Amino acid sequence: MKQGMLWYDSQTAKDFYNRLNLAVTYFTEKYGFPPECCYVHPDMIKDIPKSESIIKVIADEKVLRNHIWMEFPIAEKSMASSLK
Repeated sequence: MKQGMLWYDSQTAKDFYNRLNLAVTYFTEKYGFPPECCYVHPDMIKDIPKSESIIKVIADEKVLRNHIWMEFPIAEKSMASSLK
């Protein structure tokens, strides 16, 4: 996890992939490109098939529950740092 955007979503009643789609849509509209991958707490994705997501989702205990860390694509990192 180098550069990216942290998304908080407290709507735990919603399906995980609906929440992920909302975060990815926001990221894409803000920066003009989709995230390379997303890191989430393992509790957020347990018992859910991994094939449902277009974006690579990685479980990482360093990410707080109800948060999604979206990583900038490598080629876009230099451009993203100028958008801050």
